[in-house]
Amino acid sequence: MFILIVASLPILASSGLKIEEVIAYENVQQREEITVEENLHGGKILVLSNRTSWEIAPQDLSTSQTWILPVPLKVEKSNNPTYPYRIINTNSNTSVLARPLNTN
Repeated sequence: MFILIVASLPILASSGLKIEEVIAYENVQQREEITVEENLHGGKILVLSNRTSWEIAPQDLSTSQTWILPVPLKVEKSNNPTYPYRIINTNSNTSVLARPLNTN
């Protein structure tokens, strides 16, 4: 990791990032892979290994219902205001729009 930080110093200086932010980013990248734990109601609800639950956009149910457990995933922001996240199946490179469910 030291080499990565040293190699990144010019980038850090130009972007204004602090060393602590780079270390935090590296820790996030090293986390355990996120997978589907439960696929409920024909793909309408996905429960992930990080204990988050997601409602899938209706137009994407035909995709999410085919994800067989455990599917490795990546979660990213989307440009959709109703479903502000995109969950990507990294095996098949398919994705669905989603929104987090309130678990309170």
